[in-house]
Amino acid sequence: MIARAVIGANFGDEGKGLVTDYLCRRNGAGVVVRFNGGSQAGHTVAGEDGHRHVFQHFGCGTFLNIPTYLSEYFIVNPIMYFHEKDELARLGVFPQVYAHPNCLVTTFADMIINQEKETQRGEKRHGSVGVGINETVNRSALAHLKITMADVWNLSKSLESKLVEICGKYAAFRIGKPIENPDRMIQGFVEACSTLAEEISPAGIEQCKDPVFEGAQGLLLDQNNKAFFPHVTRSNTGIKNVRALCAQTGWGIEAYYVSRTYLTRHGAGMLPGEDGALSFPDTTNTNHPFQGKLRFAPLDYQELCGRIESDFGSRRYKLVLTHMDQQVISAGSADLYSWGHSASDVEDGSHMRGRIYA
Repeated sequence: MIARAVIGANFGDEGKGLVTDYLCRRNGAGVVVRFNGGSQAGHTVAGEDGHRHVFQHFGCGTFLNIPTYLSEYFIVNPIMYFHEKDELARLGVFPQVYAHPNCLVTTFADMIINQEKETQRGEKRHGSVGVGINETVNRSALAHLKITMADVWNLSKSLESKLVEICGKYAAFRIGKPIENPDRMIQGFVEACSTLAEEISPAGIEQCKDPVFEGAQGLLLDQNNKAFFPHVTRSNTGIKNVRALCAQTGWGIEAYYVSRTYLTRHGAGMLPGEDGALSFPDTTNTNHPFQGKLRFAPLDYQELCGRIESDFGSRRYKLVLTHMDQQVISAGSADLYSWGHSASDVEDGSHMRGRIYA
């Protein structure tokens, strides 16, 4: 079996949702696997019936009734899960979701602590989305405060006691004060986890068939990218997690690395070649209270290919360029259009026309 993997090549916002949806529509899929990150993702898909949704928790095959599998590298956020589920229900879409027992779980307290820390940083903000990803990873390093999907399925009094300590002593350690009046929030979160346990079924990667792996963020935001630290994300954004999961099943990998025809960055941190004069319409990446506005820069094609080959380890990958109706690469374009053996068009009816170079 071949696993198809969709990976962002830059700072995120490349069009991974479009490509995941395209692969599912073109060849079908048994499941979409989320292999890193969590609900800080924002993957836009426009359905054939005109519906448009920004996927965060659910895979971008959801409009096609393809189930989502949340691997052990995904961070589950019950609050964001139910918020997005309600949005999809209003579109008449009801997703089927499976998860690994080792998925970390974000609490409301992680989100509060995350947002408070970003506010305290002032002009030195890290560029967080504010949904508690980094705080979840930090807290989970403390074994007695770690919460996973296994804890959700085996709901017990220990979950409530963990939440009490997280809101009290732990919050005071992280932000200098406990979370105020947490009792109602704790009760609501425990009830949400009880419902979550009924809706998401446990599974292992070996139970998945014909998978499309959907990445979050991009190579330049990988947690080990020292050049952009601390303005990175707390996950492996490249092929590493995909290889680890496929090693459990013996699947081969067909990798699709995605880039716009220009660079973007949403949030704080360096953007090489940033050009304030560049601006393109983007209905998904509107001004964000923590990340600010979307920023733009020209794309260096040679650097793009270099970092992809460094991540994948060879040239046996597919390069997907999106937003080709907005700006065509100028530098190195001759190399681009003559590179590879074949090309196919990707189209979803919006400013995201793309092409796959194999």
